[in-house]
Amino acid sequence: MRRSAHLFLERGFETTSLMDIARATGISKAGLYYHFSSKQEMLAAIVNYGHEILEEELRKELVDCRNDEEALRRLVRTYALSITREDDAAFAILAVEEMRSLLPADREQIASRKRAFLELFRERLGRLAAAGRLRDVDITTATHTLVGMVLWLTRWYRQPGRLTARQMADEITELAIHAVLPDGG
Repeated sequence: MRRSAHLFLERGFETTSLMDIARATGISKAGLYYHFSSKQEMLAAIVNYGHEILEEELRKELVDCRNDEEALRRLVRTYALSITREDDAAFAILAVEEMRSLLPADREQIASRKRAFLELFRERLGRLAAAGRLRDVDITTATHTLVGMVLWLTRWYRQPGRLTARQMADEITELAIHAVLPDGG
């Protein structure tokens, strides 16, 4: 899945053939067709796999949160860590850039997962607002801004860099928290 995601990202979904994927993964073209009926089905599986990885990590991180501020910090940091991992950044990019290449049913199913992901942020921000702990900002705007801020890392952050992935995740988390909490948490 990861190798295929990288190929789609490097060469573009439209120009990457199943033969290219077969060569890169060491799986025969017939073997790929055994698992996937089309390139679009493979793309959907790849994007869903990326969502599964992220959702599992978020579930683990949110289990023992003491409060909504801590939960928001963990959401941002875990998301940032997941997309700064060299192997997993391609999932996030494909989930944004190749939605149009998916079949309509897959597109709707993945869009539903994205809405659920955004709702995790919106819910925490809403609770913080209700408790008087959020800056005077629109919750929907804040939700999309925080998620977009983290997602933008896929456009410019490369390893190895001046900052490690963990340091970058910490920096992004602090910037995000200071953007929405009046006292920066």
